[in-house]
Amino acid sequence: MRPVVLVLLASCLPAIPHRAPAPAAAMPPSLPVVAPCALVHLVTEDDLSNGARGWFRGTWTLAYPTFVLRLPRGVVLVDAAFGDTAAADVDAAPLWFRLSFGAARAARPLAALLAEAGVRPDEVTDVLVTHAHWDHSGGLPQLPRARVHVAEAEAAWVRSPELAKSPIAMPGHFAGARIEPLRFDGPPYEGFDASHDVFGDGSVVAVPTPGHTPGATSWFVNSGDGRRWLFVGDAAWVKEGVEEPASRGRLASWLVDWNLDRTADSLSRVHAVFEGKSARVVTSHDERTWTDVPRCARAIEKPRAP
Repeated sequence: MRPVVLVLLASCLPAIPHRAPAPAAAMPPSLPVVAPCALVHLVTEDDLSNGARGWFRGTWTLAYPTFVLRLPRGVVLVDAAFGDTAAADVDAAPLWFRLSFGAARAARPLAALLAEAGVRPDEVTDVLVTHAHWDHSGGLPQLPRARVHVAEAEAAWVRSPELAKSPIAMPGHFAGARIEPLRFDGPPYEGFDASHDVFGDGSVVAVPTPGHTPGATSWFVNSGDGRRWLFVGDAAWVKEGVEEPASRGRLASWLVDWNLDRTADSLSRVHAVFEGKSARVVTSHDERTWTDVPRCARAIEKPRAP
């Protein structure tokens, strides 16, 4: 297909529906105090017009993180960005992928970043997967004991022949992982149609945000000191995407979003949370959205009572 045809097709993005903010969920008593932090594998630059639809927006600093939570049960991660195979993953991919993601050869592996923060990989008890793309799951093989929480639709997609068509998700990253398929069996939650209380204490609540991938999931993290975060993965890439709201750039969205209509619908729900200020919305790739989520220091503190 010629490039001009691709551009024409990619320009037809669905409108993002408007939703009024939903009432904030009631917080259960005696939640642990949580202080999320970020392990940063790689930082590079990208065209902001890829991150949020528009023209001549300049550049944005593109980060690839793994987020760390200390909970009473142990160390919990939101995603596991890169392990020690990033360079090999890039080199084994088609030329277009190598040209787009070649910088990831320099990504620092998860085990090394955890060690610098004073955490052994076998101390990680759980990984909350936002979606299965390679830059969110590449570190899973370095976590031998972790339960990997991933939506049922996403787990099925990882096993499907459809995934073999593109290296943007790599089933090998999930080989041998202790996958815990997640079912959204709970009630509507803050404007999302369903939910799942991951640990049964209200500290982490999963909500469906499909579109970027079939089972993309966002994670509310609720702290006993009243702070709340919504980790949205790639439901939006950049601050402008959440706040305006704005979909990814035309061609970028056409290339990486599994379903454009569902991507727009999920983004509208994320935007409503931002607008209602019930939680801090944290995107994976834009450090400008990491309000109250600093980079991890050594010896991550254990949770304290509220």
